[in-house]
Amino acid sequence: MSEEQKFYSQSYWYDNPLEHDDVSNYDENYYVYKIYENLILKLNDIPDDGFIVLLGTNKCVSFDLLCKHFGAERCIGYDIANPTKHPRVIVKDCNLLGGDDDIPIAFCHNDLGSFPTTPELKIHGQRWATKNIVKGGYFLGRNNLNAAKFKSEQLMEENNFENRLFKNLQAHFDLSTLDERCIEGHMLSKKL
Repeated sequence: MSEEQKFYSQSYWYDNPLEHDDVSNYDENYYVYKIYENLILKLNDIPDDGFIVLLGTNKCVSFDLLCKHFGAERCIGYDIANPTKHPRVIVKDCNLLGGDDDIPIAFCHNDLGSFPTTPELKIHGQRWATKNIVKGGYFLGRNNLNAAKFKSEQLMEENNFENRLFKNLQAHFDLSTLDERCIEGHMLSKKL
């Protein structure tokens, strides 16, 4: 049994507000919501073919932004629970994502767990998504400055992605609502 499995629970991610206060308990003030609003929804070249996938939907506040923008029928979310009973969320242990789950993906954000608590889960989700992203599609995730020291940038490059670090995107998108740590630690990768 993996050490991180103690974090694979609905109670830890959904019923533990003090633990997740640093991410605004995943509401409209969550940095991901701001990334979607100020960057992802401003991209004009996300392919028309393929799904919009969010790995780790939590209470679906940020996921609903994607559903409204891209159309709910095009969006699929995955999480260990679906307390809001969102019709586009698949309840699944994302460690089990495999070939039977493969779909064409135009955009994917890996918001599964966290690198400090669930690095194996996060890495597995990234590997699964990476192989399903269509040409011209995007993957939003952490760069090499993550707590697990996972070589995310190299993984994406090996799979024919161009990495765009957030710090280099500031000239093109308004990222002023994000703190410096968030900007330093994220990247947007595009499949070539």
